[in-house]
Amino acid sequence: IILHSILAWKRWSKSQRKGIKMVELIDVVNGDNEVIGEAPRKGIHETKLKHRAVHIFISDGRSNIWLEKRAEHCDTYPGYHNSSAAGHVAKGEFYEQAAKREVEEELGFKNINLKLLHTLEASEETSNEFIAFFIGQTDQKPTIHSDTAELKLMDVAEIKRLIADGERFTPVFKLLFDYYLRKANE
Repeated sequence: IILHSILAWKRWSKSQRKGIKMVELIDVVNGDNEVIGEAPRKGIHETKLKHRAVHIFISDGRSNIWLEKRAEHCDTYPGYHNSSAAGHVAKGEFYEQAAKREVEEELGFKNINLKLLHTLEASEETSNEFIAFFIGQTDQKPTIHSDTAELKLMDVAEIKRLIADGERFTPVFKLLFDYYLRKANE
């Protein structure tokens, strides 16, 4: 039935598809990060089901990181500063595929080499997400995504100052930024 629906969807013209949204499915996982089912992305945080996500820090090759400020219409942490790009891992997708997709969708960056830096276990602090944290660098100019209110290239020292001054950053960003700083000083 699902395959038939997808094939029918592809045959419809743009005017026939207008106003109809495809349901974005993501894998639901158990405490060992093993897939046990699927669920629509919309509302996944309210259900508290464990699932997978990626966060990516993109730098300019110096001490600057692209940071997004989430749009006010976002369902979680509207108006908060966050990673350069972040998002849910789609059903059947691998973490690295999701990271590359998010970087292209949210920033417009193509052909970026990403390196897995760290992983976080699903917890209340991560909104029940198992998170894969990637880093990359580019001198490309980004494009702003509809879920982004603002995108800035910020120096690491300025990010530290903003966090210390109480500026709103997502809890996951703070965890990952702390880890990023520790790795940079090793």
